[in-house]
Amino acid sequence: MATPNNLSQLESLPQDLLGEILSRVASSSREDIRNCLTVSRTISEAVQDDRVFKNLSLRQQAMNPLSTYGRYHQLMERCLRSENPAAHFIEGIKHFFVQDSTTMGLFHLKKSSEGSYDNGTYLYGLLLLCTGNRQEGRMSLRSLGWEVNKRRADRCWRATRLSLRNIIIIPKNEYTANLTMNRPPQNCHLDDLDTRCRRCYYYKQMRKFIAFIQ
Repeated sequence: MATPNNLSQLESLPQDLLGEILSRVASSSREDIRNCLTVSRTISEAVQDDRVFKNLSLRQQAMNPLSTYGRYHQLMERCLRSENPAAHFIEGIKHFFVQDSTTMGLFHLKKSSEGSYDNGTYLYGLLLLCTGNRQEGRMSLRSLGWEVNKRRADRCWRATRLSLRNIIIIPKNEYTANLTMNRPPQNCHLDDLDTRCRRCYYYKQMRKFIAFIQ
């Protein structure tokens, strides 16, 4: 808990520096930022810095994007204006899977990926592969470094399943058609989805996704 003396020192900082400090707090705790609104007028004003909303943790909302339909409207609008990559991830899921808007869904997921949000990068690449953009989809997934170590991309897949678990997704014929287009040689053990090499990685990630939504 901040003492009056520590609080006074914090308030005396330049507004730009204070905004930078609070943006780092925001990346780990939305509750701490909410509490900052009640500390003092100076701190409250610094919370309105765009960098705070750009970095604000939306972990709870990302795990359940549907929750943002009934709540968090102002929060989501402000985070989107500030280019928060998690907010774009949430909007991408809603547009692509709920509103059946492929263009807007991919637009938001690309924004999320450009903001270095791993889950956005993963889902963006996966959906590009499923909708026929093979080159860009592979490039997106490759940026997660799976060729060196698959753990990072595998974490993204687990998080993506969590985000999609409450959404009714209708499989599209183009998904299975593009899956066939990415089919590797038979000697890649196609039914062993956990053993993945450079020839079969993309196919098996697509297959996991299609099996999940069926």
